[in-house]
Formats: sequence, C-alpha cells, structure tokens
Amino acid sequence: MVSLGWDVGVGDPRSVLETGLGQSEAGLLSRRPMATGTDQVVGLGLVAVSLIIFTYYTAWVILLPFIDSQHVIHKYFLPRAYAVAIPLAAGLLLLLFVGLFITYVMLKNQKVTKKAQ
Repeated sequence: MVSLGWDVGVGDPRSVLETGLGQSEAGLLSRRPMATGTDQVVGLGLVAVSLIIFTYYTAWVILLPFIDSQHVIHKYFLPRAYAVAIPLAAGLLLLLFVGLFITYVMLKNQKVTKKAQ
C-alpha cells in the first residue's frame, strides 16, 4: 500500500513535515478511516449511474432537437415536455425531503432541550 503522508501517527514529527499541516490537523487526518471495498463499489456504481443519466439527458435535450423527428432514435427518448417536468419534480421532492428533515431535527432538538430544563 502506498502512503501519501495522510496516515502518519499523532505525535510523529514527519506528520508536520510531510503534510505541511500543524500537529492538530495532522492528527485529525490520521484518524480518518479508509474506504472499504464495499464503499468503493457503491461509490463507483453511483458515479456510473450519474454518468449514464447525464449522458442520456444531454443527448435528449441538446442533441435530439437537431435530429430529424422521423429518425428511429426518437423512440428511445420521452417527449421533450418531460425534459423540464422530470427535473422540476425531482427538485421539488428534494426540497420537500430536506425541509422535512430539517423540521424533524429541529423538533427533536426542541424536545431534548425541554427535557433537560
């Protein structure tokens, strides 16, 4: 395994010299766990899915309007109205879930604060 200076121990004088960080920053970096094989596979899968979606959407929105509407490639894509509707719906759902999460955390913290008093 190749070391890039991130895994040196706390109190090791090489940590400051090799990384260029102060003692406390070098100590924090040494405690960070490495990604497991499962994490790497999941990360690679997420990147691959994102690239496929990006390529499909780019071809759908940017390239497809320049291709003749009678061409066979058009049967592999949804109508153009969905090119706006799908990202809009996904964005609204994302905002909804972020708002619900923030509300849940704030209410939970409020209950903990009342119990402490």
